[in-house]
Amino acid sequence: MPSVTSPMLKPPMLSLTAPLRWLVLVALLLSGCAAVPPTETPQAPVTADTELAGSPARSLLARAEQARDSGQNAAAGRYLERALTMAPNSSWLYRELALLRLEEGDPAAAEGLARRALRLSPDNDAYRADLWELVAAARAEMNDPDGADAARDQAEKLRGGRA
Repeated sequence: MPSVTSPMLKPPMLSLTAPLRWLVLVALLLSGCAAVPPTETPQAPVTADTELAGSPARSLLARAEQARDSGQNAAAGRYLERALTMAPNSSWLYRELALLRLEEGDPAAAEGLARRALRLSPDNDAYRADLWELVAAARAEMNDPDGADAARDQAEKLRGGRA
């Protein structure tokens, strides 16, 4: 019987392009594993205007600042508390009230308000570090040096240093 070779039974012929194809495939697979470091986008500063833009609480904050500047801390506190009813998720308002309470000699209230501001704060390391410094000041006023140091360590970590 004559020998008839079917094209299906022939061993595949390797050409020069097959190794090149494998090389390209492996290179593509490996390039997918390469990690590109994320680029850091600068964080926008947190201010009363960024936190309270368009809110009626902004005018109450302005009144509180005026009252505080003229030594009327009780009135400033009332304005800030009223502003918080309008903007209960404003980290800035809690920060301002914490600063006022610390100035008035109530460090326990100042710490609680500063920690509340931290929970509500936007993702801004510099702002959060400032809030931790406020917590540290309140703890120092309460004669808690270890707590103050721990708060300062948190602030330093946020600023990029390691404590």
